[in-house]
Amino acid sequence: MIKRKFNVDKILKLAQKGPTKWELDNIVYHDRATNPKTLVQFLTRIKELENTKPRTDEESLELDILNSLCDELDEKECETLLKLDEEQVQQNFIEDLARQVALETLANNKVSICLIETMCKLSPSDFILCSKRTQDLINSIKEFVIQGETLSDEVASA
Repeated sequence: MIKRKFNVDKILKLAQKGPTKWELDNIVYHDRATNPKTLVQFLTRIKELENTKPRTDEESLELDILNSLCDELDEKECETLLKLDEEQVQQNFIEDLARQVALETLANNKVSICLIETMCKLSPSDFILCSKRTQDLINSIKEFVIQGETLSDEVASA
């Protein structure tokens, strides 16, 4: 065995095990208070971890983080969110689709076949609504970039 000056085992023990609170809060479950699907995934993950016996240290840490994030939610608002009527479901779907199309358009200057197929399944009025919302999002993002409001020392590669 080779003797090293660099203690690999010591350094690896310092590494974060599992996702951080920031990742769970801002990336994985960022819209848990506004998106019913994300809320269900969030709550389901808590139940999965609670039912896991024995838990690894990583799972215990994740459960602690998720429980602290859950404490920030309002139970009545969650109930309301999960009881969305058809119109709210439709509006949420159109908004999500418009965001995806806008981001693809800005990033790739084209829209994927998958998203086009999804848009084509919409009724004519929903298709127009989605297209208008997409254009609004694109215009807003371009306006921010032109004004330089998104560029700062805190943004990577800025």
